[in-house]
Amino acid sequence: MSVFRIDGLASGLNTTDIIEKLIQLEQRPIQRLQTRKLEVEAKRDAWRDLGSRLQNLSSALQPLLMRGTVTAFTVKPSDSTPPFTATAGSAAVPGSYSILVSQLATSTVARSSGAVGADIDPNALLKDGNYRTAITAGSFSINGVSISVDPNTDTLNAVVNRINASGAGVTASLVTVDGRARLQLSANTPGGPIQLGSGADTSNFLSATSLLAALRVGDTVTGTRSLSAVKTSQPLSSAALATPVTGAGTLTINGVQFNYDPATDSLSSILGRINASNAGVTASYDTVSDQVILTSKATGSQVIGLSDTGNLLAALNIAPQNQQLGQNAVYSLDGGATFQYSASNTLTDAVPGVSLTLTRTTAAAYSFAVQADPEPAVAAVKKFVEQFNSVLSFIQDKTSYDANTKKAGTLIADGAIRSIEAALRRIVTSPAVDPDGAYRSLSEIGLSFGAVGSAVGTTNQLQLDETKLRHALATNPHAVYDLFAATSSAALNAPGDVVAVTGTPTGAPSSGRYVITSDGTGNLTVEFRDQSNNLVWTNSGTITAGGTNSTLIPGLVITAAGSLTGAQSEIQVTYREGVMQRLGRYLDSTLGAGGVVTTRGDGFQQRLRQIDSQVERFQMRLDERRERLIRQFATLERLLAEMQQQGAQLGMQLASMLGSGR
Repeated sequence: MSVFRIDGLASGLNTTDIIEKLIQLEQRPIQRLQTRKLEVEAKRDAWRDLGSRLQNLSSALQPLLMRGTVTAFTVKPSDSTPPFTATAGSAAVPGSYSILVSQLATSTVARSSGAVGADIDPNALLKDGNYRTAITAGSFSINGVSISVDPNTDTLNAVVNRINASGAGVTASLVTVDGRARLQLSANTPGGPIQLGSGADTSNFLSATSLLAALRVGDTVTGTRSLSAVKTSQPLSSAALATPVTGAGTLTINGVQFNYDPATDSLSSILGRINASNAGVTASYDTVSDQVILTSKATGSQVIGLSDTGNLLAALNIAPQNQQLGQNAVYSLDGGATFQYSASNTLTDAVPGVSLTLTRTTAAAYSFAVQADPEPAVAAVKKFVEQFNSVLSFIQDKTSYDANTKKAGTLIADGAIRSIEAALRRIVTSPAVDPDGAYRSLSEIGLSFGAVGSAVGTTNQLQLDETKLRHALATNPHAVYDLFAATSSAALNAPGDVVAVTGTPTGAPSSGRYVITSDGTGNLTVEFRDQSNNLVWTNSGTITAGGTNSTLIPGLVITAAGSLTGAQSEIQVTYREGVMQRLGRYLDSTLGAGGVVTTRGDGFQQRLRQIDSQVERFQMRLDERRERLIRQFATLERLLAEMQQQGAQLGMQLASMLGSGR
């Protein structure tokens, strides 16, 4: 509660200023705490930044733990027009190869045997015919002669007669192509003109009959498409099919059923449902030939399974037994001495570790090479070096001291961050644990802190000798991968009640053996003994006859015999750990729950909460102190005012007494 005050009415003192100066003197502990808070926040933020950089390093590390990155291969064609597209996996075998492609695999096709739409009735009004495009009223021109047309009153025969009587120098007629009518124009004289259309035309008759864009052949021009076509977006009952669909039914394609109702389903909707299904075919409608086509998605000579409980297939002129079977791919890897066959154009077993997708046939054997591809690994190593040096540079900056500016880094006295730097350097310079590895350390493939004898101050950053790395990747990429990511292996060398083992032993701290003792009733006890036969670790679990257990030994799945007899089993472990594998494990522990980055961050947050609490308590005491001073000075002013009043009264009384005594 604030106390009402007026400065120095009695004393003449600026009591507000006096109080604030007293409070300022007593605020020094708060100021020290606030300074300390800024220091703690700076350290917290530095550790957060370090955590982000370590996480980036961990992410950059992951590709180097993938065999496909380090042991990448590429297929190099002999020219720029290979008869295939190709990808090579990590199991590819380098070498020179050739392939002769005699035949490509094709798909089985079931198509309409003829046009499925009803033909044009030339004696029906144009407006009532099932023309591909509705004919509009107006005029069109042939050789500059304008000819009128009105779909409401004209039939096709009437328009044909009008053309022939127009004096345009052509004769119009209807011809049958692929079983359906097309409009044809012939010059009346050899070599005579057939000029179709003009800018003054107001009817679409020439384009609707497919004459406008047709090529002249000799003295005739024939419409490029039949005059009629199925109305694909209309229900089947009104789609102008030559053979009407008489009722609902079920079409089955390769075992997948499609129910249809001619009153509601259109050809487009049915084809769409087929394409969206897993029937294994692509369904389409050819507007030029007026036919439906079913094409198998798979290649090879396998038939398309077709059946129908109604007459949709019959209306579409598709006979299940009348299919154009696909053919198999035919190729040779020895120049034609021996041919191989494949239902697919994608060959995954022709060249070890390589997938070839054939794209054309060849008249002779085509040569190509499979070779190591260092680019993915080189790019990944460069990214790793960049992120590793980012961490080192950050630590060096935060723990340095500038003698000129007398300024120290935020974490100069923090031993934990220096421990991280030391651990990172130690891990990348330590050898891999791999008794069979061709490479033992990163320096052997070009990763080091500089050559032996480098000048002081030049070995702070991890350096990459790219030429050395590329040579290692070209000569022995699998050894490079083992240097990065080798993991322990396990082998069952003495089966008993355990008859099989799979997985990677993640709990074995060294090479040694797991000895599994069984009591014959499903109870198991396992011991891990190192190479000196010292007992290192033990565990127990259960298993059923013929069953599996994935918890007895970390990382391994063991399989029991069909009948348990109590026989002892032994699993031999070869301990292996790549440099990057070890670094990844260290980063996981550093960044994970309970790791130093997390615990340091939590510690800083707790310290900041403590500082805020102390500041709050100090501020409360200061506020109380201010109120007390205000009350004390107010009391002083009141007493001074009373004394001044009493003095004035005494002065008046004294003056009165002196005046009356005269």
